[in-house]
Amino acid sequence: MKLLDRLALTIIILAGIHLFLVGFFDINAIELVFGSVDSLASKIAYGVIGASALWSIKYYGYTPEGGSRLRGR
Repeated sequence: MKLLDRLALTIIILAGIHLFLVGFFDINAIELVFGSVDSLASKIAYGVIGASALWSIKYYGYTPEGGSRLRGR
Protein backbone atom coordinates (compact mmCIF):
# COMPACT_ATOMS: atom_id res chain seq x y z
CA MET A 1 0.00 0.00 0.00
CA LYS A 2 2.88 2.34 0.74
CA LEU A 3 4.11 1.97 -2.85
CA LEU A 4 0.68 2.89 -4.21
CA ASP A 5 0.52 5.94 -1.91
CA ARG A 6 3.91 7.18 -3.12
CA LEU A 7 3.02 6.52 -6.73
CA ALA A 8 -0.21 8.52 -6.37
CA LEU A 9 1.68 11.37 -4.71
CA THR A 10 4.30 11.39 -7.49
CA ILE A 11 1.60 11.49 -10.17
CA ILE A 12 -0.15 14.38 -8.41
CA ILE A 13 3.13 16.31 -8.18
CA LEU A 14 3.75 15.77 -11.90
CA ALA A 15 0.19 16.90 -12.63
CA GLY A 16 0.84 20.06 -10.61
CA ILE A 17 3.96 20.75 -12.67
CA HIS A 18 1.89 20.14 -15.80
CA LEU A 19 -0.70 22.70 -14.68
CA PHE A 20 2.09 25.18 -13.88
CA LEU A 21 3.43 24.80 -17.43
CA VAL A 22 -0.04 25.20 -18.92
CA GLY A 23 -0.87 28.21 -16.76
CA PHE A 24 2.33 30.21 -17.12
CA PHE A 25 3.87 29.08 -20.40
CA ASP A 26 0.90 27.65 -22.37
CA ILE A 27 2.75 24.33 -22.78
CA ASN A 28 0.59 21.21 -22.53
CA ALA A 29 3.09 18.46 -21.69
CA ILE A 30 0.57 15.64 -22.08
CA GLU A 31 -0.31 16.88 -25.54
CA LEU A 32 3.38 17.05 -26.43
CA VAL A 33 4.01 13.48 -25.26
CA PHE A 34 0.81 11.71 -26.35
CA GLY A 35 -0.44 13.88 -29.20
CA SER A 36 -3.94 15.30 -29.34
CA VAL A 37 -6.04 15.65 -26.19
CA ASP A 38 -8.62 13.43 -27.91
CA SER A 39 -6.18 10.51 -28.28
CA LEU A 40 -6.70 7.40 -26.19
CA ALA A 41 -3.29 7.74 -24.51
CA SER A 42 -4.08 11.29 -23.39
CA LYS A 43 -7.42 10.19 -21.98
CA ILE A 44 -5.70 7.38 -20.07
CA ALA A 45 -3.09 9.82 -18.70
CA TYR A 46 -5.79 12.21 -17.49
CA GLY A 47 -7.71 9.28 -16.03
CA VAL A 48 -4.64 8.12 -14.08
CA ILE A 49 -4.14 11.65 -12.75
CA GLY A 50 -7.77 11.80 -11.63
CA ALA A 51 -7.59 8.37 -10.00
CA SER A 52 -4.45 9.43 -8.13
CA ALA A 53 -6.22 12.52 -6.85
CA LEU A 54 -9.18 10.45 -5.67
CA TRP A 55 -6.84 7.96 -3.99
CA SER A 56 -5.11 10.80 -2.12
CA ILE A 57 -8.33 12.15 -0.60
CA LYS A 58 -7.76 9.69 2.24
CA TYR A 59 -4.92 11.88 3.54
CA TYR A 60 -7.44 14.38 4.91
CA GLY A 61 -8.10 11.86 7.69
CA TYR A 62 -4.49 11.88 8.91
CA THR A 63 -3.19 14.00 11.77
CA PRO A 64 0.12 15.93 11.76
CA GLU A 65 1.50 13.50 14.38
CA GLY A 66 0.87 10.57 12.07
CA GLY A 67 -1.89 8.04 11.97
CA SER A 68 -5.60 8.47 11.58
CA ARG A 69 -7.93 10.70 13.56
CA LEU A 70 -10.45 7.89 13.45
CA ARG A 71 -8.21 5.33 15.19
CA GLY A 72 -9.61 4.22 18.52
CA ARG A 73 -13.24 5.06 17.75
